[in-house]
Amino acid sequence: MRIEDEIHQKEFKDDYRRLLANLLFTNNWVNQQLMPFFKELGLTLQQHNVLAILRGQHPEPVCFGDIQGRMVDRNSNVTRLIDKLIEKGFVTRDICQSNRRMIEVRITPNGLKKLQEVDAKFPVLFESFHNLTREEAVLVSNLLDKLRG
Repeated sequence: MRIEDEIHQKEFKDDYRRLLANLLFTNNWVNQQLMPFFKELGLTLQQHNVLAILRGQHPEPVCFGDIQGRMVDRNSNVTRLIDKLIEKGFVTRDICQSNRRMIEVRITPNGLKKLQEVDAKFPVLFESFHNLTREEAVLVSNLLDKLRG
C-alpha cells in the first residue's frame, strides 16, 4: 500500500520527504513484526542481536566495545543486555586475563540452542516480507546501503 494511503496524506512536498515518511513508517511496521516474534521466544530484538554477534565469533570471546560497535541499534545498553542474557544462561562474562580492563563475553551452549530455536522459526517471520521477490529484496537492501552512503 502506498505511504499516502497508509497515513492518509494527499501528497508530499517532495520525493525526499515522502521517502523519509516511508522509511519511518516502514521501520515501525518492521518493529511491529519483530517484537512479538522475539517476545514469543523469550528475547528482545537487541538480545538476539548480541547473541548473533557472539555466535559469529564462537568459540572466541567478544569484548563489550566490539559488541556495541556491531549492534544494529547502537543506542542499546550493552551492559544491561549482557546482564539479562547472563540471567537467562545464554552468555558468560569474564575479565580478560591479558588486559584486566576488558570484559570478554561468550555465548553458552544454551545461547547457541536458543539461536537454533530462533533460526527454525525465522521462515514464519519472513513470510511478512514475501510481498517482494528475492530480486526486489536485494534491490531495496542495496538502495538502503546506498542511502547511508
